[in-house]
Amino acid sequence: MKDSGRIFSFTRGMKKVLKERFPEWCSDFTQRQNSLILTDDFDSLLGSAIEKHVKGNDINYFYNFNKLYVADRSDDKKALGIDLALHKGKSWCNHVIRIKENDYVNPQTANINALLKVHSGNYTKKYAMSTSLTMWSFYGLPLPETKEGKMLLLCVDSSYLGHYREAFRDVHNEYLKLLGFEELIDLLNETTEFDYEFLQGKYKTKAKIQLNKDGYLQTNLPLADLQGFFDFPIELPTMQFTLRNQFKEGKGNTFQTQSKDKLGENVVSFALTGKKYFKYTYIA
Repeated sequence: MKDSGRIFSFTRGMKKVLKERFPEWCSDFTQRQNSLILTDDFDSLLGSAIEKHVKGNDINYFYNFNKLYVADRSDDKKALGIDLALHKGKSWCNHVIRIKENDYVNPQTANINALLKVHSGNYTKKYAMSTSLTMWSFYGLPLPETKEGKMLLLCVDSSYLGHYREAFRDVHNEYLKLLGFEELIDLLNETTEFDYEFLQGKYKTKAKIQLNKDGYLQTNLPLADLQGFFDFPIELPTMQFTLRNQFKEGKGNTFQTQSKDKLGENVVSFALTGKKYFKYTYIA
């Protein structure tokens, strides 16, 4: 597919057996039909940059778990969450969002763990890489040209980590094969966990994104340095944000709450934070 001078490949990237499970909206290349919800980390910012590069969608919201901020209140485009486990509405996500296998799952979420029915009972079979890597694969984008660029992509959300855990390596490799990234398996085999930890420190990939007291986004991520590895802009929006919604926070464990459906209809976001625990937001 060619659009506005950009070329996206459907011959490389995600294997058909996985790709065909994704919601239909993911394959709709109508330009600028959604406004993006950015969260507070590099995975969300990189995913937002991918979405803008591919479909022209811009960030208009900022979500920091219990608050949702907006820049342009007159924007009536449907929101699309990036690295956000929304209970309703479109989102790209990588979280485990089921307690039990048959829990309700948002039908509009583009989330490998949701699509493959990962839950607390088979938690060690989860997709444990970044939302950005899912999007990169789905859209068939070429991997960064340099070795360090590829390694940096694996640093996002510590996507490299599963390869260096013997009990999880086979699962991790199977997901990389499904994504069409066998090349990254070879790279992981010739590098070490420390190599990625060094890059994470060098490029501050775990730095958070925050709103300052005047409503503008700021971060310690070295965006100018990171930009050198990617073929599209990695940048924060410059608009002023104001509070739109505030949500209640909840948490629990999977012993006492054995189904997400027990939490009711007012859930905004939900994710397991481990095999036994979860966090969520809701409208009181």
